[in-house]
Amino acid sequence: MENGNCICTSLRRAARFSSELYDDALAPSGLKVTMYRLLKQIRDREFESLTELADHLDLERSTLGRNIKVLERRGLVARHQGADERAMNVELTQSGEDALAEAEPLWFAAQKEMRSRLDDSVDDLLRLLDQIEA
Repeated sequence: MENGNCICTSLRRAARFSSELYDDALAPSGLKVTMYRLLKQIRDREFESLTELADHLDLERSTLGRNIKVLERRGLVARHQGADERAMNVELTQSGEDALAEAEPLWFAAQKEMRSRLDDSVDDLLRLLDQIEA
């Protein structure tokens, strides 16, 4: 018999808490964790199109488009035509590179904080979370 705790509710609460922890840590850089994640993926990988990037990040294409517009307005990314006329690519600007460089040590500090809260169970937790998608 279940103990009455809703797994979904617990996961959502943990996700909100962890997002807040990372957002608070990243605040001095002016980035939120969602922005950091997106900038990092753009910098670290080459994508043929925004659709490919959205697929990689497991985001709806329209959600990614809105997020890219925010970064573009802040001067952190620039869009350009892809190899295919219909494809649009995005790359970091120098301001985006600078923002990411400023945010990285803050992200590592948040990562360290989360690891300390989860102690030795963090790797087991990550493995379990990956099983949800399988």
